[in-house]
This record gives sequence, structure tokens and C-alpha cells, in this order.
Amino acid sequence: MTPDHPIELLPPPYLGGPAVTGENCEREAIHIPGSIQPHGALLVVQADAAHPNLVVLQASENLSRFIPVEAETALGQPLTALFGGDISQTLLDALPPGTPDHLQYRTTVTASRPLSLTAHRIGERLILEIEPPAPETPDYENHVRNAIFALEGASSLQELLEIAVAEARRLSGFDRVMLYKFAPDDSGEVVAESRREDLAPFLGHHFPESDIPAQARALYARHLLRLTADVNAEPAPLLPRIDPLNQAPTPLGGAVLRATSPMHLQYLRNMGVASSLSVSIVVEGRLWALISCHHTTPHVTPPEVRSALEMLGRLLNLQVRLKEQADIQAFRNGLSAGHQQVMNTVARSLTPLVSLSDPALHLRELLGADGLALHLEGQWRRLGHTPDETALGEVLTWLRETQPERYFVTDHFGQDFSAAQSWTAYASGLLAVSVGGGWQETVMWFRGEVPQVTQWGGAVPSEAKTELGPRQSFATYLENVRGHSRPFHAGEVAEAQSIGETLSATLGERLTTLRQLNQDLTRSNEEWRRFAFVISHDLQEPVRLIRQLTDLFRLQRGEALDPQTARLTELLSSETSRISSLITDLYTYTELLSYPDLKRQTISLNQLIGQSLQGLQPLIDEKKLEWTGPERDVEVQADPGRLQLALTHLLQNALSFGTAPVEITLNVSQDKEQTTLSIHDNGPGVAPEFQERVFELFQRLGPPGRVGGNGVGLTLARKVAEMHGGTLTMTSALGQGTTLTLTLPRADA
Repeated sequence: MTPDHPIELLPPPYLGGPAVTGENCEREAIHIPGSIQPHGALLVVQADAAHPNLVVLQASENLSRFIPVEAETALGQPLTALFGGDISQTLLDALPPGTPDHLQYRTTVTASRPLSLTAHRIGERLILEIEPPAPETPDYENHVRNAIFALEGASSLQELLEIAVAEARRLSGFDRVMLYKFAPDDSGEVVAESRREDLAPFLGHHFPESDIPAQARALYARHLLRLTADVNAEPAPLLPRIDPLNQAPTPLGGAVLRATSPMHLQYLRNMGVASSLSVSIVVEGRLWALISCHHTTPHVTPPEVRSALEMLGRLLNLQVRLKEQADIQAFRNGLSAGHQQVMNTVARSLTPLVSLSDPALHLRELLGADGLALHLEGQWRRLGHTPDETALGEVLTWLRETQPERYFVTDHFGQDFSAAQSWTAYASGLLAVSVGGGWQETVMWFRGEVPQVTQWGGAVPSEAKTELGPRQSFATYLENVRGHSRPFHAGEVAEAQSIGETLSATLGERLTTLRQLNQDLTRSNEEWRRFAFVISHDLQEPVRLIRQLTDLFRLQRGEALDPQTARLTELLSSETSRISSLITDLYTYTELLSYPDLKRQTISLNQLIGQSLQGLQPLIDEKKLEWTGPERDVEVQADPGRLQLALTHLLQNALSFGTAPVEITLNVSQDKEQTTLSIHDNGPGVAPEFQERVFELFQRLGPPGRVGGNGVGLTLARKVAEMHGGTLTMTSALGQGTTLTLTLPRADA
């Protein structure tokens, strides 16, 4: 293994390794082929500080075709014996020890005829490539200058790429030049093309990742240019095959003459290509694309032309990023009005979740999404088509566990998150940004599926590689692709990141404080509930004992009690019962505050009313109730226990304050949005100034001895209504009775 090749590579066949096949080609050690292409010769010379004469350690078998020295004769000789002059010192000065292997030096040497010599360093070795110069010497400098001017004039990234392939073809003379752009999954697409008119186009075609194995992509990212001059030429081996000093194969990854992989040669033959050249476009250290040149006949590209093409590639390395940024900015300029509206809203909002989820803000439409989900301060808001809150919680958990970055984007969410495969209609694409880091809060934009047709160059990825070798066909193959959304533009991704950063800056400290306050509040609620339970239990016991002793005293003494003592014992029994009821209600109120979650289910309202009346039977008998119930039954979505608690207190209130014989009328109605229940009694009524105060804790309109109730029941009932998203209100007039109206939202509203 080497740093460039993280997978374990096989030894080449000349070192006893297996023959390269379709099954093992991704492990081929392409950087140590042990041979070169025959249109040039290669020397490996010792170049450490102790050997300034540059002694030849290896020579390609075809050396004598270029200089009048046999390969075997050249071994062990100093470089000056082959080329004369001060060539050794020139090379050592140009490529001193420590020079990285991707830097090259080119010069002209003479050995019976002028030759082009290209050198680069590998540790303590220099690799020298010898080739005939171009038969003619066009003004390549002027050609490159014109190409640079053309590239600088491109108004967009796509125009830049189209100019690049046209200029590369003009410089090189190849029949076809393509710009082959890599996708995140390492498959590729031809996004620009210049070709001979009689050749079938490859523009728009996709090619699978296996066409260019990982070790080849790693090599291409480091060494920008490689050439195959003739796919049918017999390679010239090195003599000896391995370095005689370190007994290791010599790395030729940076040598343009390096022999091409036999699998790639067959791939080119199957494609109808006799010669190829490619130049890497590397953006921020990543292999972004290849300028891929094809010729239908053998085509030797001289060093001067390669230099021009490599210069063109290096210019593209810089221009691509600039044009990408320009395209992104141009796209975002079209979003500036919406962006500013969002920023203004965030800056002045006291309730960001409500403000950001306001449909009038158009936050969903800003990034062309079908659905928007916001999670702030522990709450969800959804607009458009999104997964439900349970599913969104699962997505948020997955983001927290798997995504270290502060944003995530995909147009094929089902591939990343298996549960999303059932949401393709509205969640095939996802763009999510974290607010405040750690995905505690988030904004998610969803896009639905858009069926697509992809053009593959011959085969889909699963069928592109065979056991015997590369595929035979490169005819267009159309694949129907499902589960993908329209991709998010890089400008949309940048816009989402900007919104996330603004929210983080504006709300980050606040959200952190709120989370801490919520944790403190949860802890305080738990402590308060435990405290209330203890107080309730400890108070109930003596109250229960007093009531029991009082009842026992009255039972034993009975008729012997004088009237005043009888009234006192009756009052004592009544008050202990009231205290017990008050303790129970206060504990219930504490539970409502501490545990506001509801367990909703579909229930019959009449059934709950009947159960409440049954529990109030002693008071009903005492007050001689004349009852008018609802004409029809309705079902509501509510927490049965808590709704019955509210109904019991409302009915008890009507019984307690009604004038005997108490008349209670209960009406129920429903519309598309809510269920309304009203309870009217024939009591003395409540003055307008007191109609809201009665819902406050411990607010009573009469002395304990004259008016029933303990000042908690209506407070409890209103709290239950509000927990369900409803209301509890009072309408009354003195002498005309009182109506309490409870509303509950419909489940489908």
C-alpha cells in the first residue's frame, strides 16, 4: 500500500502477481508496470548526494532506437557518458533532493540527434524520459496565450468547459476531446465535447465509477497528464525490471511514457480508440474532471504539445473554482430579496419558530422545495409535503448520529436513509442545515421524486464490468431512474448554509439558554411534583383521621348531642371533606403543570358526561337536579382522563351554584374546525367584572359556608381545555344563570 493507493494492490505479473482481469483490475498496481510505451525511452539514474554523476540503474529495452547505446551497455554508466556536457549538474540543480515527484524539468539533449528530455525525481532516483521533439515547432506559446484569453472571457462555468475542450482539440489535433466531470459517487458525465463531425456524440452520457478505478483516480489527482500513443504498441520493458539497489519496482506514476494498463488498453480498443490523452482538473485537492482526448489512429503527442495542454489544465484548475463561485453568486443574486426578508424576520422576531413557519415568508419556496420542516426550541413546524413529526424525529436523530458537518444535501435520500424509500413522493431530496451546531435545531427542505432518464455509455454500473474484461458495447443505454429529486443547485446549498449561519448567530445563544432553562424547569417540575405528592399524602392522612373521628363521635353520641355541638361536628365534618377535596384538586393541578403531555384517543362525549354525573350523584340528589342532556352524541379526540376531570368540575360548578331545584342544560355542536359544549345553570349569575376572575386559582364569589367550591375547579377545567388547544369561557348575567362554554379543536382541522 502507498499513500496514493489506500487499497491493497496486487503485485504486477512480472513480479509473480496474477494476470489482470475484470475481477481484480481495481487492485492493479498501475504505477509500477515495469515497462514503458515504445515511442520514447526511459532511464532511471541514481541521484543521491553521494552520487553526483547520476549513474544509470535501469534503462528501457528500446534505448538504442533513440541514442546509439544499447540498454545493457548503458547500465552502470554516468549520464555524461551518454549525453556529454554538464547534463548531470543541470538536472541536480533543477531537481535537488526533496523535490516532489509531480514537478518536472524539461530540456534538450543531443546524442547523434536532438532529443527532448523530461525528468522528475522519486526519492533518490531521477526518472528521465527521452523522446523525439515535435517534427515542426508551431508557435505553441501564442496558441496557449490565445486559449488563456478565450478561457478568461467565459461568462459561466459551462461556457468555460466548452471553450476548454475546443482549445484542447485545436492544440492537440485529437479527433475528439471531452470534459468528463466526476460525480460525488465517482461516476462521470461528459458535460462538454468537441469532435469530428462523423463521430457519434458522447455529450450527456454517464459512465460508471468502475471505468476509472480508485487507484487510477488517486494517481490522476497527483500527476495531471497521461498518454497512450498507440493501444496496439508492444511495451518496452525496463532492464532490469526492478531497481538493482533496493530490489523494488520503480514507481512510474509521474512518467508520461508509463505503460498503460492492459485492461484500459482493451477498454479503448472496444471503444474504437487507438490513442488517448487525458489532463486532470483538480479543484481543492479533489479530482474534479478530466480533459479526455481520443484519436481513431495512433497519435504521438510531442512534449511541447503536452506542456501546452498541461498548462491549459492548470489554468482550468484555477478557473473552475472561480467560475463555480461566480455561478453560485449569480444564482443567489436571484434569491436576494427573499434572503433579505428572512434575515429581517429573524433579526426582529421574538418567536422565530412561528415567524419562520409563516407561509407569507415563503421560506419553503425560496429554495424551490415541496416541503419545509423546522425544529426549534424542541418543537416542529411543517409546511407543504413532509414526513410526519415522528418520521422527522427519526431523520433528526440520524443526522445527529451520522453527519458531522452543519449541512446535508442529497437528491437520493432513500440511498442514505432507508426509511426514506417509502417517502419518495415528497422526500426524495433533502437539504438540511443545523442551527447552533450538533443538529439540536434544524431547518429541512424536502423535494419530491422527479422520474429521470439517464444516458449511460453502454451499460449501467452494475453491468459495466465483467469477469473477462471491460465491456464490449459503448452504445447509448437509457436507464429509467426513480427515487431521485431535482438536484439542489450549489447556490441553493450556499443559501441554506447562510440561513443556518444567520439563525445560529441570532438564536444560538438564546436556544442554548432555553435548553438549559428547559432542563432546569423539567428538574424543578419533577421536584415540585414530588414535593406536592408528599404534602398531599401527609395532609390527607390527618384530614382523613379528623373526619373519621368526627363521624365516629357523632355516631356514638348521636341524640345526646345538644344542637350547638351537633352543628359544630357537622361543620367540622363538612370542612374536613372540603379540605380533602382541595388537597386532591391541588395535587391534580400540579400534575397538569408538571406533565402536560396528552394521551389522545377517540372517545364519546356522552359517555364521559355520564361517568361524571355518576360520580356526582350525592350532589345531584341534594340539589334535586332537573337535567336536559345533549340531543346527539359526538366523538372527540382527547385525553379521556383529563377531559372527564374538566367535565366533572364544570358540572359540579353548575350544581354547586345553581338554585335548587337545579336546572342544567347541556348542548353540543360541531363544525369543521371545533366541537363546542355549553353547560347552562339557573344560578344567580355572575357580574361581568368577575367573569374572568373565576378562572384564577382560589378565586371564589362567596364565603365558604354559603357557596360551594374550593376555588380550583374552574382553573383546572380551563387548563385542560388549553392543553387540548381549546378554550373555556363564561357568559352570565345577574339573575339569569351562567353558561360555561368548552371548545375543542377537531382532529382533522
